[in-house]
Amino acid sequence: MTESLPLFVELLFLVFLFLIAEVTHSIFFFALLIAAFILCLPGIIALNSAPYVPTLKKNANAMLELADIKPGVKLYDLGAGDGRLVERAAGKGAEAVGYEISFTLFLYFWAKKAIFRTKGKVFWGSFWGKDISDADVVLCFLMPRAMDRFKRKKYDALKKGTKIVSNIFSMEGEKPVKQKDGVYLYIKK
Repeated sequence: MTESLPLFVELLFLVFLFLIAEVTHSIFFFALLIAAFILCLPGIIALNSAPYVPTLKKNANAMLELADIKPGVKLYDLGAGDGRLVERAAGKGAEAVGYEISFTLFLYFWAKKAIFRTKGKVFWGSFWGKDISDADVVLCFLMPRAMDRFKRKKYDALKKGTKIVSNIFSMEGEKPVKQKDGVYLYIKK
């Protein structure tokens, strides 16, 4: 239940605002509903490339194992969701940075960070315009179309030896170095 909590809260919040706006016929609540919907819209749009689906525990463990994170490693999590992989990687000493397009998940991460004093950073916005060329490790849980775009737009800019760890979806035309529990490890040549 806790893995799907951010998505559940986001949907529940939108439904709650809709009901209040409908019952009260208040312009304030309709405006609030529209604003909340706009803030949640990037996450909804992301359904074409990478919707929020929590990484299963065994897959998360496999991703971090295949990444072989050491202190000082620069790690990017593309579509960080609730930031759990960023937190775990930072806990192992990585300089862990995530990008998340859903404002609600971004806020959820920072609320968790404030309460539990976790490590790592998640930034709100799309990773497509960000420079990740200094990465030692890139974590991906992207749909096939987004993986193809990643290969076209980001892969060539990565330095030689960068580890790309992809959950569930392979990178077309590239042979994984290792595979475990539906997770693929690629190393940039």
